[in-house]
Amino acid sequence: MDFTTLLKQRRSTRHFDPDAAISNEELHDLLAAAGLSPSGNNAQPWRCVVITDSAWREKLLPVAFNQQQVLTASTVILLLADREAYQAENLTRIHQEEYEDGCFNETVRDFLTQAAIGFYQPFQETDTLKALALDCGLFAMSLMLAAENAGWQTVPMTGYQPALLREAFAIPDRYADIMLIAVGKGKQHGHRTLRRPVQELVYWNTIPD
Repeated sequence: MDFTTLLKQRRSTRHFDPDAAISNEELHDLLAAAGLSPSGNNAQPWRCVVITDSAWREKLLPVAFNQQQVLTASTVILLLADREAYQAENLTRIHQEEYEDGCFNETVRDFLTQAAIGFYQPFQETDTLKALALDCGLFAMSLMLAAENAGWQTVPMTGYQPALLREAFAIPDRYADIMLIAVGKGKQHGHRTLRRPVQELVYWNTIPD
């Protein structure tokens, strides 16, 4: 559909048809489409845990403040971020794979690799988490738009208890939890929301007061 229409049509949906199943193949395609999102130095730090198992959902439910979409959506995706994505090993591997696929020559490969390693080398924990959140946020938005375009509805969920989530699913320290995304067939459309006018939010050649 037209992109502007897609943006206007997408709404956060919290009431899903519990009988609507999404196939692994279609979910794979949606995740692959979202994987085309940009990320810093193409590090691609997102890691997706696809939750369809009923026992996992029941365990997640109280962690997510008993939000019923955990149970009724076709799937819930736990979006994690790999803290090691910006380290030299991963950056070198990615640029080597790009070189082997013909994206660029050896000179460009070496330049991009060393520039990326040098950029992230001084990062502290807060810098890393900020970059991870940005990169994974781009992925999440792409996933939700891809789902909407394919006839599925979504809702991004940050309403959960991080410490309990990490304990319940034994998430290694290597991975930062970013959000949950419920995907399914909405039983009712999400309510309409308003956006502030562009002229209230955009400043031309000046900094807001």
